[in-house]
Amino acid sequence: MGALGWTAGGLVLGVVLSAATGGLDAGWVGPVVALAAGTGLALLARRSDARPRAWVGVGLGALACAAGAGVSTGAGEDVVMVGTAEVRGVVEELRARGDRADAIVRIDDAQGDVALRRGDRIRVRGRAWTEGTRVEGTFALAATPGFRNPSPHPRWPTVDPVRADARAITASTSREIGLRAWIGAARAHVRSALARTLDEPACGVARALILGDLALGEDDEAAVRGAGLAHVLAVSGMHVTLLIGALVWLIARALSWVPAIAMRAEVARIAAGIGVPLALIYAPLAGGAPSAWRAAITGAIAYALRASGRRSDAVAVTAAAVLVFGVVDPATLARPGFLLSIAATAAILAPIADAEERPLRALVIASVRASLATAPLVIWCFEGLPLTGVIANVIVVPIASAVLLPIAAVHAVIASSAPALATPSAAAMDLVARGFLASCEAFAAFPLGRALPPLDVAQGVALTIACGALLMARSMRARVIVVALGLLVMAGAEARLRAIERPRGVLRATFLDVGQGDGALIDMPDGSLMLVDAGGVVGPGIDPGEAAIAPLLRARRRARIDVAVITHPHPDHYGGLAALMARVELGELWDTGQSEDEVPDGELSTMLATARTRGIPVRRPDVLCARPRAFGAARVRVIWPCPSFDPGWDANENSFVIEIAIGARRLLLAGDAEQHSEGALARSGLLSRVDVLKVAHHGSRTSSTAPFLDVLRPRVAVVSAGRGNTFGHPHADVVERLEASAEHVVRTDRDGGVIVTTDGGAIEVRTWSGRTIRLE
Repeated sequence: MGALGWTAGGLVLGVVLSAATGGLDAGWVGPVVALAAGTGLALLARRSDARPRAWVGVGLGALACAAGAGVSTGAGEDVVMVGTAEVRGVVEELRARGDRADAIVRIDDAQGDVALRRGDRIRVRGRAWTEGTRVEGTFALAATPGFRNPSPHPRWPTVDPVRADARAITASTSREIGLRAWIGAARAHVRSALARTLDEPACGVARALILGDLALGEDDEAAVRGAGLAHVLAVSGMHVTLLIGALVWLIARALSWVPAIAMRAEVARIAAGIGVPLALIYAPLAGGAPSAWRAAITGAIAYALRASGRRSDAVAVTAAAVLVFGVVDPATLARPGFLLSIAATAAILAPIADAEERPLRALVIASVRASLATAPLVIWCFEGLPLTGVIANVIVVPIASAVLLPIAAVHAVIASSAPALATPSAAAMDLVARGFLASCEAFAAFPLGRALPPLDVAQGVALTIACGALLMARSMRARVIVVALGLLVMAGAEARLRAIERPRGVLRATFLDVGQGDGALIDMPDGSLMLVDAGGVVGPGIDPGEAAIAPLLRARRRARIDVAVITHPHPDHYGGLAALMARVELGELWDTGQSEDEVPDGELSTMLATARTRGIPVRRPDVLCARPRAFGAARVRVIWPCPSFDPGWDANENSFVIEIAIGARRLLLAGDAEQHSEGALARSGLLSRVDVLKVAHHGSRTSSTAPFLDVLRPRVAVVSAGRGNTFGHPHADVVERLEASAEHVVRTDRDGGVIVTTDGGAIEVRTWSGRTIRLE
């Protein structure tokens, strides 16, 4: 691999590290330094090609320079956009999924109570504005959905350039003049033509292949993913390479039939020159996915070299495309789709012996190499790699490339330009689309290797090293040794992870970022697990149990919740319960009883009835208040509402208030208690000073009253509130009272999830944001 390859790899590594340690700025200084360093080192290497040691030095130097430049892109400021703004901008992208669509608007000017700047992007929900549309209006902005919880399996760093979710209050649109507007109109026209001429599921397949829309039904999409063939329906580098390559070949053939041109010029070079703008236009026309742009820029560089009469080295051209991306948009280099495209391309471009004499063998080897190169990232980001996917790729991908993609492209052209002639191509598209989906269903029926538990960092590193070693191994004996050692290391890491995530002899309380609501996982000293509330109100279509709590349980290897507590019947506290009941075993449920007594046909009452039919005991305050429960060295005491809820008060005032004690340390979880219940408890003599307080009602001004805090005087106060919530939680007056009463205040809206660990003596507090507090 030449110096440009080392430089590109180093830049990608540096950008990913920068994203993982706090996000990315749009700065271009680091990538430009990397590009200059790589170019200089590449020129130096041309003079040192006779000395292998010099090549190693050049490569390592390029890697180090580029990695440092990538890291220097720096962490972008995490500003939560909440409020209302008058916005003028242009639709940069339309993200379509099924019948829903969101417009990504690039800001030209904004006025209001949020810190939007020129060039920022917002996602306008439910508006199918085409690319290039000018937009002006009033928008309500909210934080983009997402959960930030410390986990053995950290999520891949988010590099989506969208700064906020938006809802249009008033909006007017007009068409922009220019290439972007033309591309947007063309995409809308093709989308409409496909919808008119094709029935489902062929229309969904064609939209995915040609436009990059996520247009398949849920069952079909699940089958494609289950077969490991999702990349076939994503507008990827393969699509761009095949379609633009076919167009360039057709142009060359057509020019060869014109004697006046063929006799005076080399038609292949002319066609290659035409291929440069074609590649750069097709990428945005196909949706502008990072992998499509990577292939388009790679193709444009390769065609430009061919047009100038120069030979192109595949690795050098790919590396140059990566460096171009690093200058134009550094964040792209950290996106999984882009990295998968680069890894697969590098694996496929590696030379294969006897490829021309034994093409089928070469195809199998290339597919296996691509699977190995992309396996670490696929398993990390998507938590599964179907072993049948290797076979499916070998069988289906060549057929899809040779049949499905060309038919979809031909039909899109005919349906868009001459719909009256589209009947034959529509029939062919329907036939091949149904055949493709049927093959996906068949492969998905053998889910070997899927639904893997999420890896921790040690396992991810071990898997990456093992896959790299397998790619470099030259003998079967070496491959067997690599596999054996890899399995041994992975098994050891798995045993270590399971021991760590079922801590013994200590109490570990994890206060989760579940949006605007409450959720806490309490690991007891005897190894049992308690859940206190199940998530909050996040956004349409987002289930906090499924999206926040269940993934963390899987990462921690916990398949059973021994006690699930719903502090009171409000959806920001029981929101994820149904999803959890479907995914993990529940030992028992604690409930105040107010929901079933007052709203017997309500959502929570229905879930409790379902629990009873499954044999899960549901316990009420009359039982729970009778005596504390022991979980090893920890004691759990329900102190409100006792002996039962008061029908004269609302659900917040009847919320469970629970004390957990271990040794000399005490934690108090106050649910959504308000002034009445806090006052009664402050006067009751049941409370005394606590070490950790889960603040009542997300920091609402109706809670955390001065008499209540005067009794508790917590050392650490934990506020569970959603980022940029519209309720104003925690309220400024409450924050002031908490800071006056507690030594430390941590907030899930700012700090992310919070882990409190104690053995009854020292207390350690760690947050997702990296904040650490130690109390002796």
